[in-house]
Amino acid sequence: MTAKDIACVILASGLSRRFGEGDKLAADLCGHSLLSYVLRTAKAVGFGRIFCVVKPGVVTKEAGVTWIENNNSSAGQGHALRLGLRSARDLCWKNCAVMLGDMPLVSVVYLKNMISNYKKKQSVISTTESIRLPPAIFNSEAIDKILSQNSAIGARTIFDQLDFVTLPLNAEAAIDVDTPADLARVENLMKARTV
Repeated sequence: MTAKDIACVILASGLSRRFGEGDKLAADLCGHSLLSYVLRTAKAVGFGRIFCVVKPGVVTKEAGVTWIENNNSSAGQGHALRLGLRSARDLCWKNCAVMLGDMPLVSVVYLKNMISNYKKKQSVISTTESIRLPPAIFNSEAIDKILSQNSAIGARTIFDQLDFVTLPLNAEAAIDVDTPADLARVENLMKARTV
């Protein structure tokens, strides 16, 4: 299995209530939007197709991405996940990676490692401090289970029903940007890496 055999679904349509005013995913991070880092990483991995679930009215839409508008962001991450996976399934993708649009520190190397650990009979789920979280790669059976449920909280409610392996994600890479303080922390980490 290679990256080209896997579609990538990026979830980027949350309400961002804790971030305050403005669009969190359009927020400046070292001269680029927060979301652009995740898109750039997904493209560098070489996934067969990239789907990005966004709120209506997203102005910046990069080429090479299938954009899916989520007209019901208040329905939760589970709804956004099903929108993305359903779009991928409609185009006959049987294996899908799922990433969050507000986790810019997940690396290409980590995602390629996930792919090398992925088997068609087992999904791969990231873990940090015993917490299961994206990114994840779901096989066809897992996607069927996710699409059949109605949970607002994404795939977390069905993890225990899946055959999966876990892959440790370091605490820095697991940072998701929920607040302006999180954004500043990520920016400081990125700047420290370039020194």
